[in-house]
Amino acid sequence: MLDCRYARQTRGAGQEAWGPKVTSWQRRALGLVLGAVLGVLSLQVAAAPLRLYTEEYPPVSFSSKGRAEGMSTELVRELLKRIGEDASIEVVPWARGMRIVQTTPDTALFTTIRNAEREAQFRWVGPILLATDAFYALKGSGLVVRSRADLEQFREIAVPRDWFTYQELKAAGMKNLLGVAEPEKMFKMLRMRRVQLIIADNLSFYAQGEAAAQVANLKAGDVEVVYPYRSSYGYISFWRGTPKAVVQKWQATLDQMRRDGSFSRIHQRWLPGEPEPPLREPGH
Repeated sequence: MLDCRYARQTRGAGQEAWGPKVTSWQRRALGLVLGAVLGVLSLQVAAAPLRLYTEEYPPVSFSSKGRAEGMSTELVRELLKRIGEDASIEVVPWARGMRIVQTTPDTALFTTIRNAEREAQFRWVGPILLATDAFYALKGSGLVVRSRADLEQFREIAVPRDWFTYQELKAAGMKNLLGVAEPEKMFKMLRMRRVQLIIADNLSFYAQGEAAAQVANLKAGDVEVVYPYRSSYGYISFWRGTPKAVVQKWQATLDQMRRDGSFSRIHQRWLPGEPEPPLREPGH
């Protein structure tokens, strides 16, 4: 049976109108309640936990016993602590991490090389890393490369196909690149002399402990630069829809770590003697 407790007769019209009579103060109270509810919901949305992704790139970042470790990972954890934010950090293949952060709110990826092609795809915090990329051979190889044209004499030069370096050189017409799935395979191929040259950066050869297996236990003294390529700056790259205020807070906290020396202590513990990035990358 229809509940007619809130039915009333419209005086003189002979028509029924449904619903209780709402006074002006009730409308105001209802508006306040709805505003409070919407405010709580917006805070819940804003407070969605951040998800951070990184790759196997020892000693900068790597997995150990199911936990993300490395120089940049330690830095990011300290930033989270100072900001007072909780976040997960997951080690994933680089291409997967890129896809997630390019399309998913409340995500970030480190350590990402900043360049013109990627500039508009993310919001950037950093730099947190300075790496020197080069063509490497085993120590004592006797290889002589004086120009980019000389590199064409090698049958294959190994580099991970998901790295921007591979994509850039491929687009430039370099035909003897051997794109591998993961950096680990590239280092193993060099160690086993299956290739004479790889493209890597100077930081990879500082890997220690179990993480060193990912670079085939190669140390700086085991390899030599045959031909320098370029210097690159690494950042924490946030989903491009991340609020500007969030990015500014992260950058300000990182800047404070630079000023108080805590950034330098983390950097030198993992990369002793290596140059630290400037406070700002030239041109940014």
